[in-house]
Amino acid sequence: GNDLYSVQISAELCGGKCAQVQGCTHFTWTQYNGGTCWLKSGTVSKSDAFSTSDSTMVCGVVPDGQQGGSGSTIQWNGNNWAMSCDFQGNDLYSVQISAELCGGKCAQVQGCTHFTWTQYNGGTCWLKSGAVSKSDAFSTNDSTMVCGVV
Repeated sequence: GNDLYSVQISAELCGGKCAQVQGCTHFTWTQYNGGTCWLKSGTVSKSDAFSTSDSTMVCGVVPDGQQGGSGSTIQWNGNNWAMSCDFQGNDLYSVQISAELCGGKCAQVQGCTHFTWTQYNGGTCWLKSGAVSKSDAFSTNDSTMVCGVV
């Protein structure tokens, strides 16, 4: 229950989509119609999730502070990177380098289309693959995070 609406996208993009949509607090992805992300509203926690016999289903909650709406607009710099944002999943691999070098590293790696940098392990660049656009990024409360597209 609690469906806001559904959208036909891949499972990897479902959580990020929920984070962008005002009022979306949790989501479920199923193989219905070739892949459907069901965006949901209401107060829930992980303990409200239940197991199903369908091993392809995905569900998740959007952490407080990452939910879309007013105040969570991503400010893109140089048209291809921004602070305080992330992309859901699609990791190729990660490397320990500075934030300034992360986008350039992605551009050098075959198949890397976008990236996220975090302070994890002293500075980690998460190289990511797949067809994404800036609209797939979601805001975070971590002002040190960087994300971008190549």
